Amino acid sequence: MATGSAALGIILEKIASKDKDFRYMATSDLLAELSKENFRAAPDVERKVCAVVLKQLDDQSGDVSSLAVKCLPP
Repeated sequence: MATGSAALGIILEKIASKDKDFRYMATSDLLAELSKENFRAAPDVERKVCAVVLKQLDDQSGDVSSLAVKCLPP
């Protein structure tokens, strides 16, 4: 997979998919990226990620929204 912001760009693109399986896998990939110890993002990327996660919380697929909850900080 691509590294850094390129990886996040691909993930954010897939999260916008109409296919719930793509959204689920992209949300899972996002969670993996956010969980990395050395994760750092530019402020504009952080805003995009926040907006996407908040949108995923209201996803029609319960699996996607429950996974998005895990993307939120404790």
